[in-house]
Amino acid sequence: MEKKQSELDASCVRALDAKTSSLSVRAQPGARRSGFAGFWNGVPKIAVTAPPADGKANDEITREIARLFGLRAAAVTQTGGAKSRAKTFRLECAADVVLARLRALGAEHNEGTP
Repeated sequence: MEKKQSELDASCVRALDAKTSSLSVRAQPGARRSGFAGFWNGVPKIAVTAPPADGKANDEITREIARLFGLRAAAVTQTGGAKSRAKTFRLECAADVVLARLRALGAEHNEGTP
């Protein structure tokens, strides 16, 4: 069964230990504005204005994830997907907190969609 683009698949978040988690995201470099852009195949899509060159988009996605989750930039580390749209990050935040925030972001995003 195919997932809707607006649905969260909880498997995109994995607990590494009690205080850290792994988050898989879909990157959208070169967007008009940076921020949460919904879900793509159940994975959060993060849009950034930076171009996909010289690691600029990766750096901006890292900062955007930190902003969206209320973390320091140093609390977010990219662990995979440096040259791919599918990226993985390590967050110094519990997995249940990450999932709750993703659900809230999805609800906010869907309110603005007709």
